Amino acid sequence: MSLGNLSHKELIKTIKDKCIPPLLSRFYKGQAGGRVCIIGGCEDYTGAPYFSANATALMGCDLTHVICEQSAATVIKSYTPNLMVHPYLLDSNTFERYHQNDNSDVITNKGNIKDINLVKIKTLLRNIHVIVIGPGLGRDEMMFSTIKDIIKYILEELGGNIPIILDADGLFLLSKNKEVQELLTRFPDGRIILTPNVVEFKRLYDSLIGEDKCHREKKENKLQGLEIAKRLKCIVVEKGHQDKIFGCNGNILINEQIGSYKRVGGQGDTLTGAIAALLAFSRAMYDFNITNETKNVKDESDGLEWIDYAMLSCYGGCCVTRECSRLAFAAKKRAMQTTDLNDRVGEVYDKIFG
Repeated sequence: MSLGNLSHKELIKTIKDKCIPPLLSRFYKGQAGGRVCIIGGCEDYTGAPYFSANATALMGCDLTHVICEQSAATVIKSYTPNLMVHPYLLDSNTFERYHQNDNSDVITNKGNIKDINLVKIKTLLRNIHVIVIGPGLGRDEMMFSTIKDIIKYILEELGGNIPIILDADGLFLLSKNKEVQELLTRFPDGRIILTPNVVEFKRLYDSLIGEDKCHREKKENKLQGLEIAKRLKCIVVEKGHQDKIFGCNGNILINEQIGSYKRVGGQGDTLTGAIAALLAFSRAMYDFNITNETKNVKDESDGLEWIDYAMLSCYGGCCVTRECSRLAFAAKKRAMQTTDLNDRVGEVYDKIFG
């Protein structure tokens, strides 16, 4: 099956048939709905990880976690009791304050507080199905250092099979750090998803491909996203007037669904959350084969590989986000806020995929 040849309706039907597991009484918590973790949130930015995690939960994810910087945890917890919030990230200022006092009870013979918290993060992530990195992360160097450790851990100790969505400041780190770029190329195809906006896309392209690439000066290259996808063996969701989804296998999906005329800051966070939930559903169907447990054999008659499931998940996330935006704008016009969009995720999911 070639996804690029399918119409919008056919893509939606394929997502419903192939990517979304049924709700059955025999499934235990987290088996069909999945477990997703959002990594982000700092003192200055607490809304972004909440909107991403809330969208994931409203899409139907069973268990949604947030790993954030310590000062952001209480704030995010106050938004809702539905999310599990873990204050395991440290920024440079907090780390320095801990170490100003040698008698601090957080300095133990087991290592410093950053190492102790990294063990907590790794323990949690072993049981996670999809990870989102970047919403509200900020650009603190110690936070970035922890993110690099996390990516390396997922790749080298967990086999790189947990899909990682990089957004916002996660993309900034990627564009500036060659070590992270090299790590991503070692993941299995389609396990890394990038969701850049226009500014993030240009920064990423310039870092990976180069500003002076010969063909770029001649035209507005509509396939730049494909170059990035092939370079990093990933999927690129280029957000814009159209959402263009590029796979490292050369496939391209374009979502032209109508959204709204107003853009709000958390729309991209809603998108990452929607994609994360669908990726968790897809893993239940593809990686864990939950609808055929007794035979433990995948249905390969359709020819779909993991990267196809991942691209379908991205397409479905774009559909949900655009329809949420359309409905929110229709109701609120210029007064539309992120909550107006984000709170509609559940009803829109049911409308499209129910």
